[in-house]
Parts: sequence; C-alpha cells; structure tokens
Amino acid sequence: MCVIFGFAKREGWQSESQLDRIEDIVSNLTFESVIRGQDSTGFAICSKDDKLVYKTLKRSDELVCSNDWHGILEKIDADTTVFMGHVRFATHGIVTEQNAHPFVKGSVIGAHNGVIYNHNAIASKIGKNVQVDSEVIFGLLNKKDKYQEVFDLLEGDFALSWVDEDYRVLKLMHEVDRPLHVAYWKKARCLFWASTEEILDTALKEAGLIVDIKELPVDKVYEFNTEDFWKMPNENAVKVKTNESYSGSYYRGSYYHGGTYAGGNYYGNIKSNCKQCNEVTYRKDKTCYKCSNKPSDSLRLNKDGEWIGKCVECQTECGYDQLQDTYNGYICNICDYNSGYLHSGSSHGGTRKQYDQCDHCGDYQPSNEMARINSYVLCAYCESMEEKYAAERQARLPANIPDGSGSGVEIK
Repeated sequence: MCVIFGFAKREGWQSESQLDRIEDIVSNLTFESVIRGQDSTGFAICSKDDKLVYKTLKRSDELVCSNDWHGILEKIDADTTVFMGHVRFATHGIVTEQNAHPFVKGSVIGAHNGVIYNHNAIASKIGKNVQVDSEVIFGLLNKKDKYQEVFDLLEGDFALSWVDEDYRVLKLMHEVDRPLHVAYWKKARCLFWASTEEILDTALKEAGLIVDIKELPVDKVYEFNTEDFWKMPNENAVKVKTNESYSGSYYRGSYYHGGTYAGGNYYGNIKSNCKQCNEVTYRKDKTCYKCSNKPSDSLRLNKDGEWIGKCVECQTECGYDQLQDTYNGYICNICDYNSGYLHSGSSHGGTRKQYDQCDHCGDYQPSNEMARINSYVLCAYCESMEEKYAAERQARLPANIPDGSGSGVEIK
C-alpha cells in the first residue's frame, strides 16, 4: 500500500493566512494517510537554505496528535518550496526509522509507493546493499542522466515523488498500477498531491479549500518548477516507457486482500465515528481532526441526547441539522444566508449576494469587492499581487529601454 503526498509552492509568495491553511492541509493529508500504512511516517522539507528529513515509527494519525507535530509545522515557512510526505506499509525491509521514507541518495531525496521486485539485482548497479526495495529507485535516479535508463531497469509498481539538486523543482511520476493525484491552488501558487483522490479531497475540504483534483497521466515524469507557478503550474513532462506490471505483486497477492492487510483489517483497531459529527475518524479520542480544532463547546449533547451547537456568528444554539460546518466553525442557517456563504444544496427564499469569480485565482468573492483591470475581474488579493509584480517588473527595466510611454531613450 503506502502513500505519497505533499505540496510544492512558489517561494515567498503566500500570505500568513495562506501558510496557515497550507499547514492545515498538510496536517489533514498526514492524518488521513494512516489508512494506507501504519509502520512509519516521514517527511522532507526543502528550501534554498536546507533540505531537512524527518522519520518516525509513529503512525501518521498519532504523529499529528502528538507534541512533535508543532515542531514539524514550524519548519514550513515562506521560503519552503517542497514538502514531501510518506506513510509506509512495509513490504521489503524491517520496520526501522532508517528504512522509512523519504530516502536520500546523493543529491536525490525521494519517496515511493509500490514494490520493486528486482531490487536485489539492481542494488549491484548502484554499488550498495539495500534493505528496502525503494532505495534502488533513487540510487538509480542519482546515477543515471536520463529517466528512461532508470525505468528500463525497474520491474514492479511505483508512484514517485522526488527532488534533485534544484530545491525549487518537484518531480512526480507513476505507472498504471499506482495512483497519483494533484490539485493546484492558484491564489497561493501551491500544488498539492496524494496517492488517492479520496485522501487529497478530504484533506483539502476539511481545510476549507475546494479546487479541482486530477490524476496525473501515467508514464510521464512531471517536472514542476515552483518558480514558474502562476495561474497554472506550467510543468515540463518527459514521456517514459515502463515495464509491464507483475501479477504477483504484494498489492494483489499475500499482503493485500480486498481491503485487509495480512494479519487483519488495514484500518487496525482505530476506525470509529466521530463522537461530535459522526464522520469516520481514526483518532483514539474518537474526535475527528476537524472537530478537535473547534472550540470545545462547538457541539454538545442536550438533555434529550441530541447534538446542538453554537453559531460562531450570532452565538445562538441550534440543532446540528440547522448548522453549516465551515472552516471557521459552525454557522446557523440564518447567518449562512445573511452572509451569502456559497454552500451547495442550501435553499432559502429571497435574494443572495452577487458573486464574481476572480480571473486569476478562481475564487468567488462579492461582486462589489472585485476590481476590474484591463477586462480582468480580480479579487482584492490578486489585485494587490498584480500591482506588486507590475511595479517590480517596471523597476527592473534598464534606463535605456522605452517603457511604452514615449519617455524612454531610443535604442539605435
């Protein structure tokens, strides 16, 4: 099983509130990923100053709920370009911190979901003994100049994430037997990825972010240079040919059987329903990550044994079926209507606020708060960024290059 996940973002672009939301999404991704492995958890955090690697034998859901988690999130800042995560279900190699992903091989740091069956034969080509089959992939990527030379040698299943010498460039790739999904947050210039659509979708929505999720096409190495992140991530794709998958894989064979690991259900003994909102959770305290972040009095049982909650806007207590669950807390239907929140499926009489979609980031904002510049409709944030970068572009113009206003010096 296993899962790879993380984010790549444009250096120095995000506001404080956007960084906070990115951290929320990372927490959600890590927490939700326990469903695909419980043997170890690991991360790589890349910036211009350093490439940090953290590994632990804690389950990912336990790690998010531990005191160590705050220290990990503190390493994410404006200069971070890539955060690469991995949750392991061990196949080859004993369960130790050393055998946890990501692996560092020369200038390459990488994480792998899948199984490589001929890893022992490949190990001799990189001149090292390996305990984990995944190590050979990144050893080859460190030694070979061309991607095809690497994938010609690999026999197995794989979805990969890695960073080489350039801390700004994330590389993603998968073959047909291993999933890999991405979502791009245009406003924050940030790309998220995870093995499964379910994990990625849950992590984003629980942080209040709704963006399109797409599965990357197979057998292509996608090079995402975060310096080129604008309205689109503008990736470079290199086509490769992979060897056919093997029917004797651990995924199909003895390690995975229709939703169970060898030795038991892959949820372990931690799957339950949140005691507040009744959603599926894996936390020992039986409170989902979203509810655990809300004030303790957000929801409570009344004398009749029914859940009631307090609206964060008007402070009125309502039944759970009269509340909308938003990123900032629970809000009653009346405040939801009056504030013009866009919740699908809500039906109220009267006229709602008018909204426009920002042409840069795609977010919806009240029409009277949008700016219109050169036929574009921009939200306040994108308008400020446009002015900032327009000013920077103007400031970089040499004095002898005309700026279009007729005041420059003519070049002869």
